[in-house]
Amino acid sequence: MKKPALRYSLCVLLLVTIVNAFAQQDPLFTQYMNNPGIINPAYAGSNGAMNLKGIFRKQWLGMDWSPTTTTISFSSPLIKYDVGLGVTFLDDQIGPMHQTGLYADYSRYFRFPKKRNLALGLKVGFNYYDINLTNLRSHEYDPVLELNPQTKAFLPNFGVGLYYFSPKFYAGLSIPKLIRNDIKDTDNTLLILGKEERHYFLTTGALFNIDDPVLRLRTSTMAHIINGSPSSVEAEATAIFYDKVWLGFGYRLGDAITAHLRLQITHKLQIGYSYDLNNSRLKQYNNGSHEIFFSYDFSFSRHRILSPRYF
Repeated sequence: MKKPALRYSLCVLLLVTIVNAFAQQDPLFTQYMNNPGIINPAYAGSNGAMNLKGIFRKQWLGMDWSPTTTTISFSSPLIKYDVGLGVTFLDDQIGPMHQTGLYADYSRYFRFPKKRNLALGLKVGFNYYDINLTNLRSHEYDPVLELNPQTKAFLPNFGVGLYYFSPKFYAGLSIPKLIRNDIKDTDNTLLILGKEERHYFLTTGALFNIDDPVLRLRTSTMAHIINGSPSSVEAEATAIFYDKVWLGFGYRLGDAITAHLRLQITHKLQIGYSYDLNNSRLKQYNNGSHEIFFSYDFSFSRHRILSPRYF
């Protein structure tokens, strides 16, 4: 292929990718199963301990303006473990678009026989978008770029979630953002750059004791449906050795093969790492995606754990 044709094809591919990413808006995490509270408010406090979690993700390493995402979540059970509260901070950068989010989660638990539990959750907060087109390089005069160099938008929102869990199974359904806010230019409210689309998450997983306590197997599956963008389905299986070392592999349909490692450093501290080997049309232009995870439990008194720490 000649160089001009190659450059043109690459530009078209990148443009489609950025538009698709903007339509998705909510960041993608390979280790979502280690912190379901990012997408489902009903998870807040469900593990029975005051907990701090964080994920740092660098996507499509080696490409200019590759997505970089950081999220930090804090949650805790309250009122005899029948209520959970949480807060999540998000910072996401992709190309000229930078979004910051802050959300509070509330969950209410209902107990059933045989350690079965159902939680209903509410998420309330906001996203702040800053789209700065002045960083774009233009070879020709662009009137749109000249008239709308930067857009900022403060978008309050709320979402809901449902989370069912037992010692060896869980399932969740959530919509983190229900309001389809218009993303408008601050100076020209008639110019609509896009909308905050609804994201629908369906998650499920199970735990199998292969050789207790030497080896357990945890499975997780997530379906992600977005209005105006292709749906996503991913599945993973993790082998857990002596409840200390977690080693897993997964597949995101049409996008990536994933591998992750998680270590139980102490009874309070966990750290993890994952790598995505891209399997889409972008695979020849990037070196994969990296993700770092940590989790820390705060224990100030003796209390029972209401759900297995495997979920």
